[in-house]
Amino acid sequence: MEINNEITTYDVMVVYSESDINNAISKKDLGKTPFSSKGSCGIYNDSYRYFLLKCKKMGIKAAFATSKDIIGPGLFQNFWIYDKKWIRKHSTAYSQVIFDKFVPDTIEQDDKLKLFSSTKSIYMFNNKKISALFQNKSNTFKHFEEFAIPTVVINNPSKKEMILAKTKLDKILKKHRSSVDFEEGYIIKDITGAGGFNIHKVYFDKSGFKEILKHYEFDKKNKKRLSYILQPFINCDTGFEYNKKYGGPIDLRIIVLNTKIIQTYIRIAEKGKFECNIHQGGNLFYISEKIIPEAVLEMSKKIIKKLGAEINLKHSLYALDFMISNNGNVYFIEGNDTPGIIWEHKNEIDKAKTKELIDIIVNELKLIIQEKKI
Repeated sequence: MEINNEITTYDVMVVYSESDINNAISKKDLGKTPFSSKGSCGIYNDSYRYFLLKCKKMGIKAAFATSKDIIGPGLFQNFWIYDKKWIRKHSTAYSQVIFDKFVPDTIEQDDKLKLFSSTKSIYMFNNKKISALFQNKSNTFKHFEEFAIPTVVINNPSKKEMILAKTKLDKILKKHRSSVDFEEGYIIKDITGAGGFNIHKVYFDKSGFKEILKHYEFDKKNKKRLSYILQPFINCDTGFEYNKKYGGPIDLRIIVLNTKIIQTYIRIAEKGKFECNIHQGGNLFYISEKIIPEAVLEMSKKIIKKLGAEINLKHSLYALDFMISNNGNVYFIEGNDTPGIIWEHKNEIDKAKTKELIDIIVNELKLIIQEKKI
């Protein structure tokens, strides 16, 4: 296939991780949409179609590419556009403003990101400093220790290291102001994981060590084992009840633009499970900020204030996740520097609220583009 080397400039380029999408020149998938319509990610085509159409309506020239298409700072070889249908473009594109939905999960992809953002002229929508804090759960705990769940890093998958990590954590828990919340079992999490994947409840008994070691999968892409953190399991099945009907483990998410709360919702774990993430079977309900407990709002304000004192939050979009223990104590679970902009199938409320979030993002991109042209 011949490639047209003429460079087309776009106001905004959406960049998605190549592992999640079909790049425009893919030889393996010659489908008519970026995401396979047969897979679970098929709904992504709808949300990003809406994203590009909203850009067009706002007078923003936008396109869609993958991390595999990166060939230089702001440069892409192959990309997608939407004009009544998805269209593959086999040519070179450039954009100074990037809406990055690209979190590297291989060494090669990490190098692509470094190449991509190697000049100051390229504006990445996601705040790099916030990403550094939120994409590593150990960094999150260290920076927000007064709000977060006590956390220690398990440095390597050995019984000796497990015992050292548990001993260190137990010392922290004994001194914790709310030690009554830490009753049974522990949680291990992939230190850079997302979506509720690679999270396990574990016990440190004779059979428990073997069970824990099973979770240390070998990451073939990066040629290393996954790294984990250790946290106490916090009982939270009665900590927050929604609408006098829904109980069980619940987390509360607050989405923030700059320093302003723009959306709030809760995620409820599937019966018999503790993971609240949608990818793990959890249910999502949008709720008014007025329903969010005051203690959660107060903690979110303190976290936002601390971020703002250290980082320029202008144009920054991020999410803060909280949980309330059965004893009424609030914990900051983690932050998310790239809140999802997809909706669940057949959930009209989620669809409407996600479109509302996309509208906010595109409006913010419009401001960024205008600033860049001054």
